[in-house]
Amino acid sequence: MSRTLRLYVFAACTGGLLGPAPALADEDSAARAREERPELPILVLEIGAGVRFRNIHLEVGDGAGGSESRSFETGAYFDFAWHLLLRPMARRPSRPSVQAILLQLDGGSGIALRAEVSGIELQTNTWRMLGQFGYLYPVGRLQLGGLVGVGGDVFGIDLNSVLPSSRIIYARLGPALCYSLVPRFLSIRADFGLRFPFYFGALEDAFGDRTSGIGLDAALTVHGWLNVGFSYAVRFVWEHYYLRFSGSSMNVPAMGDGGDGNDHALTIQFLLGWSL
Repeated sequence: MSRTLRLYVFAACTGGLLGPAPALADEDSAARAREERPELPILVLEIGAGVRFRNIHLEVGDGAGGSESRSFETGAYFDFAWHLLLRPMARRPSRPSVQAILLQLDGGSGIALRAEVSGIELQTNTWRMLGQFGYLYPVGRLQLGGLVGVGGDVFGIDLNSVLPSSRIIYARLGPALCYSLVPRFLSIRADFGLRFPFYFGALEDAFGDRTSGIGLDAALTVHGWLNVGFSYAVRFVWEHYYLRFSGSSMNVPAMGDGGDGNDHALTIQFLLGWSL
C-alpha cells in the first residue's frame, strides 16, 4: 500500500471515530434539557376549603370636625375556594415561548359568616373572583414571568351604623415565578401583585363623595400533580387595600367628612383536583 493511500485510510478512520462526537454531544445536551424542563399540565382544575381572616379599620370624619375609628374583624371563618389554570400549548416542548402562555381563574367565598358589630350580630357574606392572562417562561426547572387581569372582591353586610357593604373591582398586574423541586410532584410558586381599584360599590360615597385606593397582594403555593391526573395545592394568600375618602357625605350609615383606612385579609387554602 502506497504512503498516500495509507494517509487517506488513516484520515477516514480518524474522521469516522471523531466525526459523530459533536452530534452525540448535541443529542446528550438536548436530552438533558428535556429532562430538566418541567412537564407542564394543559389543564388544572381544583376546589377546596380553607381558613380566612379579615380586618377592616377606618379613620373617618365624625361630622363635627373630628374623626372616629371604625373597625370590623371577622376572626377565622370557613372559606370555599377554587382554582383553574389553562396552558393550551403546554405540550409543545420544542417551543417554550408558546408553552409559557397561560390563563388562570381563582375564586373564593365565605360560608355561614356572622359578625358582631356594636353588640349586634349581623349576617355577612363574601366572595371574590380574579381572572388573569399570564406568561411563565420555562428555563430549566424554573418558570419566570407575570400575570395581568381583572378581579372583584365583594363584602356584603346587613345595614348598620359602622360599616357599609363594598364591591371592590380592580385591575391587577405583577410578577410570578415557579420552581420545580421534584418534577411533577412538588413545585413552589410565588406571586406578587399591585391592585388598582376603579369601583367600590356602596363604599364609593359612604364616607365622602370620592373614594380611591390601591391594593397589594402576595401568594405562596406548594403544588404538584401525578401521572394519573390527581393534583393538589396548599396556598397562603395575603391581600391589603389602602383606602382614601375625601369630600363630605350624608349617606347612611356614615355622616363623615373624608378619612382613610385599610382592609386586609389572610387566607390559607387546601385544594384538590385533576390535571391533564
